[in-house]
Amino acid sequence: MKKCPVTTIFIVLLLSFYSNLVLAKHESDSESHSQRPEVIQIRDIRDTAQLAQAQNLPILIMFGTDECPYCRLLKEDFLVPMLISGDYTDKVIIREAHINAGADITDFSGKKITIDEFSNRYGVTLFPTMVFVDSNGQVLIDNIIGITTPSLFGGTLDDSIDKALLLTNKKLTNKKLTKKNWPASK
Repeated sequence: MKKCPVTTIFIVLLLSFYSNLVLAKHESDSESHSQRPEVIQIRDIRDTAQLAQAQNLPILIMFGTDECPYCRLLKEDFLVPMLISGDYTDKVIIREAHINAGADITDFSGKKITIDEFSNRYGVTLFPTMVFVDSNGQVLIDNIIGITTPSLFGGTLDDSIDKALLLTNKKLTNKKLTKKNWPASK
């Protein structure tokens, strides 16, 4: 049986075209991945606290580990898309506290402590846990522990962000309305 050279040429061209598409997609994915925002890991929380105070925003700290598949799910399916969307820049500051043995962190007061001590302050025993704090490190609302139903989790997260933001704004309003700011009564 004689092979047709046209068919062979067609197959070679098709394979060449397909490999160029795959290579272009890989390069495109690499470029977009390098420009993709990442959740900032806490080393010194004081910069984040200053930003939170200046913008009057709560801080969401996600405590997680490398080995935790739910931590990766939370980060990749919820937190990173929130950063990419830009819809949360005026609602919450998102940070990550990675639990690694021996890692140190500078806390809200400027004291260097282990990441384990930092997580213990907020009652973190399971991963992932999300803690919502104000610019002084004070807890605003109950922690979110784990991920329940992923399809419903986005709503739970949005509700928690809204509550934390409301409490942050309420604290600011209360500070502004202290008696020393009121006009003297006659």
